[in-house]
Amino acid sequence: MTPHQEKIDQYLDSGLDPEDAAQFEQWLQADQNLQLLAASAELHGDLRRSLQRRSVQKEAMAHFRELPSQSNEIEPDTQRREQTSSNRANLAASTTNANWHSRTWFILAMTTAAIFLFAFLSIPESEPPNRQRAASSQRIARIAYQQNAGWLSGSRATGDEIGGGMVQLQVGIARLDFSNGATVTLQGPAKFEILSADRTRLHQGILTVHVPGTAIGFEIETPAIDVIDLGTAFGLAVGVDGETDVCVFEGEVQVSASGKTSRGKTSNSKRRLLHAGNAVRSKPLDGKIESVLYETNRFKDGWPVTSGVLQATGLMKFVSPGPDFVPGRYEDNEHIVVFAERQGITLESEIPVDLASPGLYQRLHRHNDQKIAAGTTVRSYLLQLDPLGTRERNSENKPRVTGQITFDKPVIGLIAGTARLTNTDMLLGHPDGQYKTTRRGIEPTRKEENLGIKRDAVILSEDRRTLSLDLSAGSAVDQIRVIVEEPEQKPNG
Repeated sequence: MTPHQEKIDQYLDSGLDPEDAAQFEQWLQADQNLQLLAASAELHGDLRRSLQRRSVQKEAMAHFRELPSQSNEIEPDTQRREQTSSNRANLAASTTNANWHSRTWFILAMTTAAIFLFAFLSIPESEPPNRQRAASSQRIARIAYQQNAGWLSGSRATGDEIGGGMVQLQVGIARLDFSNGATVTLQGPAKFEILSADRTRLHQGILTVHVPGTAIGFEIETPAIDVIDLGTAFGLAVGVDGETDVCVFEGEVQVSASGKTSRGKTSNSKRRLLHAGNAVRSKPLDGKIESVLYETNRFKDGWPVTSGVLQATGLMKFVSPGPDFVPGRYEDNEHIVVFAERQGITLESEIPVDLASPGLYQRLHRHNDQKIAAGTTVRSYLLQLDPLGTRERNSENKPRVTGQITFDKPVIGLIAGTARLTNTDMLLGHPDGQYKTTRRGIEPTRKEENLGIKRDAVILSEDRRTLSLDLSAGSAVDQIRVIVEEPEQKPNG
């Protein structure tokens, strides 16, 4: 025990004589010494386990009210010391006694204030609800969409803001849109933690992620793997035992083994770069990452929602994510397949479209002036029915396929003619797509024709979010490009 610690203990237990007190007061002028006194006072009074904000204030006020009696009680102790001290010590005590009361007040007041500060800072973050509400008010993300969602914390509404903390989805699907533009879709049951605007943790469950250029560096930790997104889309699955699968849909991500190994050592796994079509797996405490077969079935419910498609019914089918599931590489003769093409494209010049208003699409004349203005930020989808074999163009027995699709944002333009589709393939088509140069598009009903004729029908709802399609599989590839406006995201600050 140091001499200073002995003085602190003596002061807290029985008090100091005036001469020692004067020296002690001078020693307390240093902040670190005052903090040491406060810490010792906490230990002596066992205050760390019991002090709360209100009780600390009450005790401090009571402490101040008791000061006069405490200062008067010093004299008996001084008298005991006088019986064994020399006359010179008695004279010194009498000359300094006048200043002792004010010094005692100063020391006790500073001690009480320090104890109050230490108690305030040592209260666990989980205790005061005000601090939890403050974290939630940071508005890191919001619930953009939910379907049959059941939350552990009770009901949540679409549009609710979410700050830092644990988010537990028991059942259903829920999409969280982050302020930096990242989109995360959870599939219940899932236990997901928001640590900051660009750092999260999936403890258990399945999610899909899309990260635009504004949120590059978005990180998701798991019990086995840490994933850093480089502006792409991927899926994560964490089992009850912490085993983690990472499946990269588009772009690239960096992965590394997380935490400690089974031998108690920190994992020294180097970051590994994964490209679209790659999949890896790791177990907690394993410290290594192994390549596995690329398989996306577990993500088929969440991926469309992440991509902006909230619902697809009838024979409408959202294709699996990955480099092999793009236009020109994937065919389906029984469904109207939906390809997610491009996101976050800002138009440098205006582009003409075939339909921009609610209603039934009909073949329009060349003087049509419906256009999407330059400067608009958009994303695009391609809806396709690729017929099996070759059929006559006007055949009466062409099979028909119907379906309906709902987007998260209003549709601002449809392109359904061969020329306009070809002209926008470079700008709005999938970067890995292989688009045909043969006749494509749809054959809509003409105004002068009877609606009973079996031609293609496309109807845009009044809110411009839902498309209803009735297509007949003829000799050409039935395609329609859907253009949705999306707000421009601000980069991470």
